[in-house]
Amino acid sequence: MKQVANVESIINALSELEDDLDNINNKTDEMKRRLINSSHEQIEHLKENIITLANGEAKKIIDSARQEAEKESSTILKDSDNELANIKKNIESSYDKAVEVAVKIILWGKA
Repeated sequence: MKQVANVESIINALSELEDDLDNINNKTDEMKRRLINSSHEQIEHLKENIITLANGEAKKIIDSARQEAEKESSTILKDSDNELANIKKNIESSYDKAVEVAVKIILWGKA
């Protein structure tokens, strides 16, 4: 009978060990799920940070390009105004001569 009791105690100990192992497996599975969820949350947080940083950099680039374009357009406008003033000056300085030539052509048929 003593052997039966020993066998039963061994079986009980093994059963308890199996229960403990099942509990440990369940706890590790839960920890894995928590770790995976935490990792996904961190990944999403990092994605948001990266997107925010990228948007900030893109805004800086766009603002810089806009300033450069405005500066260039201002230079082009100033150059155009100068050229227009030169053309008007040339027209005004040649106007009297042009009228004189036109009158000669009309009156005499030649310049």
